[in-house]
Amino acid sequence: MNILQDSRAETRFSGIRTASQRIAAPILAAFVLCGCPTHRLMEKTPVMLDVDLESLEKAHFDELLQHVLPEGLVVYMRRDPGTLRELYRQAASQADGAYFNGCMLAMLSFKYAATGDLEALDLALKAFDAHHFLVSGSGYPGLVARSFGKMRPSDPGYVFRKDSSGDALSGWLFGTSVFLRHIDDPARKSLAAEDLRAIVRHMRKHDLKIHSSENEPTPYGYFKRPVFLVPIGHRAAAMMALSPLALAANPADSDCLAFRAFLEEKGYPGQCGAFYSWFPHHADNSMMYVMNLLTALMNDTSTRNRAFYLQGMEEFWERVHDWQMAFFGLAYKYSGGASEPDSMRDSIERLRNVPRRYRQTSGEDGGDRRRGSIVPIERRPMTSSYWAQNPWIESADPAGDPGPVSRCRLDFLLAYWFGRCMGEYEPAGEGPGRPDESPGPRGIRTGSISQGRRLP
Repeated sequence: MNILQDSRAETRFSGIRTASQRIAAPILAAFVLCGCPTHRLMEKTPVMLDVDLESLEKAHFDELLQHVLPEGLVVYMRRDPGTLRELYRQAASQADGAYFNGCMLAMLSFKYAATGDLEALDLALKAFDAHHFLVSGSGYPGLVARSFGKMRPSDPGYVFRKDSSGDALSGWLFGTSVFLRHIDDPARKSLAAEDLRAIVRHMRKHDLKIHSSENEPTPYGYFKRPVFLVPIGHRAAAMMALSPLALAANPADSDCLAFRAFLEEKGYPGQCGAFYSWFPHHADNSMMYVMNLLTALMNDTSTRNRAFYLQGMEEFWERVHDWQMAFFGLAYKYSGGASEPDSMRDSIERLRNVPRRYRQTSGEDGGDRRRGSIVPIERRPMTSSYWAQNPWIESADPAGDPGPVSRCRLDFLLAYWFGRCMGEYEPAGEGPGRPDESPGPRGIRTGSISQGRRLP
């Protein structure tokens, strides 16, 4: 049976249970169909740059190492002067430390799985320790802090940023999922399982709201924000990712089973994927959404749920296929997507065109959303990363100016090593990746991703 096609009718409407939801659903559908833009491929397709991706990876990886604290946490934007003291201070206040640390943990895990590189393994283990500390050291059970740091390197304790959000949780879950899938470290797997149990208890206790303390919900930690009573978007997708990951790490655990039942009572996942976001003019939320879908696909064994996630991926790709984002094309191929192969291949190849230097934004649209025209990725601005950009905006600074801020370039590195694991970017002088289900480094099984196969 073709799960994706044959199960769609069941999964599309199975989560609409109440009379109010049945009334709201057609209104919602009409609003989305009439109000959301459609996308078309650009009329003029720029020529791909002849870029040595291996050399770019090395340059960006060396830059990344300048952004990592001794504890393993990445500081995604580093201001000069880049002293250790300043790095700690910036880490303490950064908003997306957990999100980018999850991206780095996933990237390093992909790199180790693809190459067996021991430096990547050591860095991944250190990044995981920081990942774990974001939960265990946050000061409240199950809270994933945004970041941690110090005012001075000599300070004995750490300062945690506790106003956590769906962004932080999405990145944390994705990094944890990829790490557990590709790196065999029993002690750290046990810590990850413990963290996940704490997080599901936290979310159930506080009715899908992140709390920084017993009676203090965070401003951006709400995961059941409905539109016409139907929860949608990357926040809802984070709950779809959390439950199967927690159960995969803790099979038959009573708290994790109770959380799955708790979500099912609220209609998850059946209400959360038909429309992945409202007016998706910002790639950042779309990045979190697809990361959560990938986490769910990596861990959920339910045929019905997986059909729903695959439907969500198809609908996601239908909206973003011309955004020229390599990670999106890789995610779609990884999920088994088969439509628009030229567009998917084009987005993967666009990694060669991602600018190497920071670019200012003009503050004005470079394209017309109503017509669906997209600014080529090599002409877009960059803030913290190329995820945090609007594909309709053109940079006012085409030459690029690094300025006083350095960026960790995980936007390039994560897509590159995800693609290397899938066999999309082959290094010079090497053949295809390892055969499917063959032992990887230290006996880890990596075949299902290294060949770009559909997830089991």
